[in-house]
Amino acid sequence: MLRSAAVLLLSALTALILKKNAPELALMLSFVALCTVFLSLLDTVRQFRSLFETVTVLLPNSEMMIRPVLKWLAIAIITKITSELCRDASQNTASAAIELLGTVCALSVAMPLIVSMLKTVGGLI
Repeated sequence: MLRSAAVLLLSALTALILKKNAPELALMLSFVALCTVFLSLLDTVRQFRSLFETVTVLLPNSEMMIRPVLKWLAIAIITKITSELCRDASQNTASAAIELLGTVCALSVAMPLIVSMLKTVGGLI
């Protein structure tokens, strides 16, 4: 974590210097730094996948509930990063559109889970 924070801080400071003369290079530097940090997170993602598989084996019906939550989380992360990159490139309209798209996608992924929970609550009443 500390190494990733250092890479991002250094790239942010360098991007500030580059932004005056070459804003496109500053944006690319931010994107490359972000990709570098994501590559360092691959081990953590593998651990989460292993945990997901373990829970699925222990609780057979859990995949129906866990999969939408994981998709929702991925959509939220991708939306946030993409929106911030657009905002950094001074594309505020594109940033707002990405946020709206991410919200709609997250809701569509969560709908089966919401319906399932409502059926469960309805069965209890």
